[in-house]
Amino acid sequence: MNSLEYRLHTGLSLSLLLLFSLLWFLGQRSMNELTHDFVLSRMDHDVESLLSALKVSNNTIHLQKDRMPLVYQQPYSGHYFVISAARQANISSRSLWDQSLSVPELKTGERLIQITQGPQEQELLQINMAFNKKGLKVIIALAEDLTAINARKQEFKTYFFILSLSGLFILLVLQSIIIRLSFKRLKAVCSDIQELAEGEIVKLSENVPSEVLPLVQEVNHLLSLLEKRLERSRNALGNLSHALKSPLNLLYQYLYTDQQQKLRKHLPDAQKQVERINQLINRELKRARLAGKGGSSQRFNPAEELPELIRVIKQIYAQHPLVISYTIDQSISSFGDREDMLELIGNLLDNAGKWARDKIIINISSLQNEQLKMVIEDNGPGIDAKQQDNLTRRGTRLDESVDGHGLGLSIVHDIIKLYSGSINMTQSPELGGLRIEIKMAIS
Repeated sequence: MNSLEYRLHTGLSLSLLLLFSLLWFLGQRSMNELTHDFVLSRMDHDVESLLSALKVSNNTIHLQKDRMPLVYQQPYSGHYFVISAARQANISSRSLWDQSLSVPELKTGERLIQITQGPQEQELLQINMAFNKKGLKVIIALAEDLTAINARKQEFKTYFFILSLSGLFILLVLQSIIIRLSFKRLKAVCSDIQELAEGEIVKLSENVPSEVLPLVQEVNHLLSLLEKRLERSRNALGNLSHALKSPLNLLYQYLYTDQQQKLRKHLPDAQKQVERINQLINRELKRARLAGKGGSSQRFNPAEELPELIRVIKQIYAQHPLVISYTIDQSISSFGDREDMLELIGNLLDNAGKWARDKIIINISSLQNEQLKMVIEDNGPGIDAKQQDNLTRRGTRLDESVDGHGLGLSIVHDIIKLYSGSINMTQSPELGGLRIEIKMAIS
């Protein structure tokens, strides 16, 4: 399934199951080692008591039975021992009755622990140790019945299993409730998206969990970009419609006149208006070429996009070859929205291409506080200080003889405003033409 809630619930459940299985395994192992260590510590003490109760005379060992605990004198008491020495019969505890224990061959100082079977086929923990008692090698095998301890261990395992199973079930239920309550907060985002689609709100609420807040912020940022772009498109269409209205009205008057003589008289004017309409359409087609291909949410990569944009500009102004050079700060990988930056830089290069004699320079560098500086210079005639303030007004044209309807730099101004930037126009000290310097945030 592709549900994030299902995957999270399954992953956490498997993790809890693995954790409890590991806890169960370690608990059983620890319990076995703990009980064995406890029994062995007591048996070590009894071995020392047996060793101290042994006497050696004439290379023969004797056991002082009055120094032995009574538990080793009761038949089948569950506590047994066998003492083995060279050249004499084994000494067994009375608790073994007519049975015996298997005594392994050990070297002096060696110690062996093993699980064996007792006289009544019960499980025994047996410790075997070899000593040197006044020159004689003595092996003591001491065993204790584990039946009672194993019963207690089994009882503990049962309780521990029930407790672990209950704890696992409770944790799974709590986990399911917590996950459902956590994902319930995401329903507000779904509700906002539905209201956004129905036009009831203009952006998503940012009162969401921190994990999805970056996603919501990016969506709101994209909505803001689309809103600004829609506004610019409406302005561009409005200006284009306004620019087409006048020549179309004149053509209508010229073509629908009743007098043939007047039609011939106004024919040159009509041709001018047709050429004007052709220029406006070509202008819009040129803007579409500058925008290029790609999604509306892509980032602008200057190292990849700028050479292609320069190639398009050179094609547009192929009638007078241009030499366009550029430098890009290596610390700048990508910035801004791709379509915004293509329209921004495309309009600046288009403006420079119209006026430059043959040379344009572009420089993109980084500033502090996540800002960048973009400078475009040309070797055209430039502008004076009085013209600079009017240049970014919508529809302003400095020379009516040059193709264009005066919207390019006003669009540039709108985009810079969207990115909280600034624009400054001066005379280029190097090339002598117009120098446009833009500073804006990298976002």
